[in-house]
Amino acid sequence: MAIHKIKEFMIYLIRNDIKKAIILKKENINYFLEKCPPTYSYLIFDVERDKIILKVPEMEYQSAIFHSTKYISVEVIDKLEEDFRYCNAVEDSFPVKYLKYIDKDYKIISDKLNEMKSIKNPDEIELIKKAAKISDKAIEFATDYILNSKKPITENQLAGEIEYIMKKEGSAKPSFDTIAISDKKTAQPHGAPSNDIIKNILLMDIGATVEGYCSDITRTIILNQEYKKYEKFVNIYNIVNNAKKEAENNLKAGISVKELDKIAREEMGEYNIYFTHSLGHGVGTEIHERPSISQKLKENIILKENMVITLEPAIYLDNFGVRIEDLYVVKKNGFKKLSNARILEY
Repeated sequence: MAIHKIKEFMIYLIRNDIKKAIILKKENINYFLEKCPPTYSYLIFDVERDKIILKVPEMEYQSAIFHSTKYISVEVIDKLEEDFRYCNAVEDSFPVKYLKYIDKDYKIISDKLNEMKSIKNPDEIELIKKAAKISDKAIEFATDYILNSKKPITENQLAGEIEYIMKKEGSAKPSFDTIAISDKKTAQPHGAPSNDIIKNILLMDIGATVEGYCSDITRTIILNQEYKKYEKFVNIYNIVNNAKKEAENNLKAGISVKELDKIAREEMGEYNIYFTHSLGHGVGTEIHERPSISQKLKENIILKENMVITLEPAIYLDNFGVRIEDLYVVKKNGFKKLSNARILEY
């Protein structure tokens, strides 16, 4: 399926009078290869010569040769300044140190790349599905582990167990830094695990990668029925869970991201002011891709079939927070859920 991407991108380059585009961002190279590229490599779209070349260091050539196809050749990096000569299109993250090698009137191609990446082909969806199955297994294990343990467990210990399970099940690496935080730290959307003992309430946000494609799932677990805030935990948990269900009821191709975000917030009632980030985001070779599911966007993006997105409603109060997140493929009349770990009911 990668050939369709290559053809579309080459047509875009021709129509925009681009003679050579160079892609340095690993995740964007990954997108065209649909496999993880070597750590240091770059992809050249040479329109004038009708060639696409993956350039790699000599030491990585043998391991990279399998990327060679009918459409992409693999070559060893020799003279960087020669490869970059006549290049007039780069990503917005292009390093300043290389600007001296390219045309002064260069164009930025990131918008086109982001647009293309937002809709997944069947092969990409399958890779994300595999990553989601891995993170499902890890979060199911972690849920049972914390609920059944009779010994104190630290956040770092649990994060380590989660990453071990994901690696064991076939994940190349976590798709982002594993979040396993408890008690008051759950009020932090991106809190980091520490050697604190897990108690009262636990928030886990994790992801796996398969061939560079990511998954993303969040679960919140209420632990202590004797704790004085238990009933408030349950109340907020159910508000978040119901907001997620209401968003799911409206999730399909054709709905705007602003409307979907609004639906979830209205379901939260007076607590919507404590929902401090977007409802979700696209997922692919990067953990955050287009589209953002947010009311705050200037443009009113409409969801399209085969976009892969998350829904992650949350409420963050002073002393604790709740977030629940799943991964979906947008379909014409609904969605297909890719993450399927159980969501506890209280």
